[in-house]
Amino acid sequence: MRGKAVPLARYLAEEAIEGLVACSCIGNEVCIDLADTRILVSLVDVADVLRLNFHMVQDGPAKPRSWSRRLPAGTGPRETASRIALDVRALERELAPLRRRPPRPVPGAAQHRPG
Repeated sequence: MRGKAVPLARYLAEEAIEGLVACSCIGNEVCIDLADTRILVSLVDVADVLRLNFHMVQDGPAKPRSWSRRLPAGTGPRETASRIALDVRALERELAPLRRRPPRPVPGAAQHRPG
């Protein structure tokens, strides 16, 4: 059985997502790679809605974050792709200031390094 994400590929390619490096649609997941950011979108049918679960990680100062959107059941792939692209563009606008001027460490604050 084909996942819900596969039909989105064509429509996501038509969306003007600035900085798009790669996009894959497999099963019920869409993975969008920008230069320094990865966004994973899971598509989940819940009752009479289509829930889009977003998870973002950035190779930079932004902390990982997750959020979700609900679309009416039966929303077509073009509308779903448009909603995903809208969220990605909004996220890009939010991250732009961090890319231009990353936050500086606070003097005297302990620096935590993973590992």
